[in-house]
Formats: sequence, C-alpha cells, structure tokens
Amino acid sequence: MKKSLILTSFTALGLAGFASASLVAWYPLDTDASDASGNGYDGSVVGGTVNFGQGGANGATGSSAAFPDNGHIDIPFDAALNPASFTVSLWANASSTNGFASPITSRDDVGGGTSTHGFILYNDNGGNWNFWTGDGNSGWDTMAGPAVAVSTWSHLALTFDNATGTKSLWVDGLLAASEIAPAQYSPNGTVEMEDLHIGAGQDDGLNFFFSGNIDDVGIWDEALDEAAIQGIMANGVGSAVPEPSSLSLLAFAGFALMRRRR
Repeated sequence: MKKSLILTSFTALGLAGFASASLVAWYPLDTDASDASGNGYDGSVVGGTVNFGQGGANGATGSSAAFPDNGHIDIPFDAALNPASFTVSLWANASSTNGFASPITSRDDVGGGTSTHGFILYNDNGGNWNFWTGDGNSGWDTMAGPAVAVSTWSHLALTFDNATGTKSLWVDGLLAASEIAPAQYSPNGTVEMEDLHIGAGQDDGLNFFFSGNIDDVGIWDEALDEAAIQGIMANGVGSAVPEPSSLSLLAFAGFALMRRRR
C-alpha cells in the first residue's frame, strides 16, 4: 500500500513538472522587467522611459507597464526564448495606430533582407494586428488580423506548431487568422543572435516603438490550444504555474526514501 501511494504521488509530481516546464518566460511587468517564471531570463529598460505600476488588463494580471516614448525592454538572446514551436501571449493597449509599432519582437533580418528569422507582433500602419515570421528566405511571412481597438485592452497570442507548420494569431481568445505552410518559421538565432524586445522592434530594438501599455507577457515552447489561451486570458499567465501542494511534497519525500533504501 505504501509503495503504491508513493508511486502514484510521484507520477502526479512528474505531470505537474511537465506542465510547468513548457513556460519559458513570464514578464508580469508589475514593478520591473524581471522574469517571474524562475528561469532567469530577466530584461532591462533601455532607450527611454517605461512606467511600471499602471492599471492592468484585468484583476488576474496585476499592474501593467506604459511605454510613452522610445523606452523599451531588452531581454538578452537565449535559444530557449526562440523555440521551434511556441506561444507568445500578452495584453496590449495601444494609444495610437500611427505607423508600425511592435509590442514584442524577436527577429533577425540578416544583411537587411538577405534572410529573415524570428517573429514580430505589429500594430501596423493600417491599424491592424499583424503576426510576421521569418522563414529563412528574404522577406517576411505576414499574417493580417483584425483592427486595433485604440485605448482598449486586447489579449493577443501568437502560436506556431512546428510539427504541422500551423501559424495562428489569436485576439481576445478567438482565432483571428491561421495558415498551414511548410517551413514558414526559422527561429531567431539560426544565423545571428538578436535580443528579445518588449515595446519595440527591429533587430536592435531601436525602431517600431509601441505606444501604450503592455501587461502579462508569457512565452511557451509549444503551440497552446484555444482552451489554454482562453484560460491564460481569463486567469493570467500565473495560473499556468502550478503551486506546490501536499501531494507534491509527499511525492518528493517518497522519492527520497526510495533512493535511500537502494
């Protein structure tokens, strides 16, 4: 009986660990640019002003960050932030639709267009949400979404499933655009290693500045489905991080006991 309990508890712990491992980075943007996932991919404010502690998207997301000028957040390059399959989730509240503005960018435009890699979320010059990816060739694989609602919080999710080649844009928990095409995404880091930018774009983060507020940014190493995206929108990225439980503690104790008896 004791052995059965230990094995069952350890299985539960393993499943919880697997679920939490898919969250690569989490930027609540409540008070600073730290990565709250525990993985250590912290960012820093550069180029101007980022005002933390602003009103958040909803009660589950805490505070947000305002981007009033050329200030933005740079996160040093890491391959883990640029997985083959991914989900990027965030709230954005745009104050204008003037020109191309990027709430989040992780891209490498090699030689000014020789080849493109990575992903971009744009509030484009036509006032629409856009999801761009580089495919390793010249030019960008663009995907147009719905109109940007100015001075309104919108939940945005970008997903790419490497196994099926499916690229999707989700707005407020609903599928806004999707396509299936082979080899339409080549990660940033394939050729050069460019930083991740929140509140700005371009390879170096020195253009395509976003004007407005951003909240609760999450990056996963898999393409999440509709139910997961809607759950994150309603409950925040923090809801995807499992809390320690008595079952997990029991599993750990049982695993340690089995190791000592060997």
